[in-house]
Amino acid sequence: MLNTKKFNLTYTRCYCEENIYLLCKEIKEKQNEALEHCSVVYISNEDRMVPLWKQKAGVDQQPVVWDYHVILYVDGTADSEAMIYDYDTTLSFPCTAKEYIMETFKPEYQLKKKFDRYFRFVEAKAYLEQFSSDRSHMMKKDGTYYAEPPLYPPIKSNQNPNNLLDFISMKENEYGTVYLTSEFYCL
Repeated sequence: MLNTKKFNLTYTRCYCEENIYLLCKEIKEKQNEALEHCSVVYISNEDRMVPLWKQKAGVDQQPVVWDYHVILYVDGTADSEAMIYDYDTTLSFPCTAKEYIMETFKPEYQLKKKFDRYFRFVEAKAYLEQFSSDRSHMMKKDGTYYAEPPLYPPIKSNQNPNNLLDFISMKENEYGTVYLTSEFYCL
């Protein structure tokens, strides 16, 4: 497990992809050897409607239906369970992957097909090299933001000025591997 007490964690509401990027950056700087066990996970679907329970934005134990959500998955070892880092959960930070799956995705519930969740796994190292967002997805037509952006500048890679939509897409592309819900539960 990562020692997050060593990290100066930055969080901005509604910018989960950047929060996780910054967490990966902290891991690289403070526990570089741990980065190889980390994957950034985008959760979405074709309709961009994925219900997640145990989210801070939820009300009265109801799920939040996000267009997408981003978490960090840390592989388990012989000595520790796989862990999930989700800044927006009401569960512990971090949380075991088993508890996170049971409480956040409620596998026992039968959901309508339009709410099927897909999971894009991207190696954390690759994410740090490839991810870019100009934050245009958060802008209204009048040029104001749906949610206040972070105070630091947008994250840019050398490869692309804005590839966020490629990460959100659950169609196979050059960024990581997409898993079905049932495959994610077995990781």
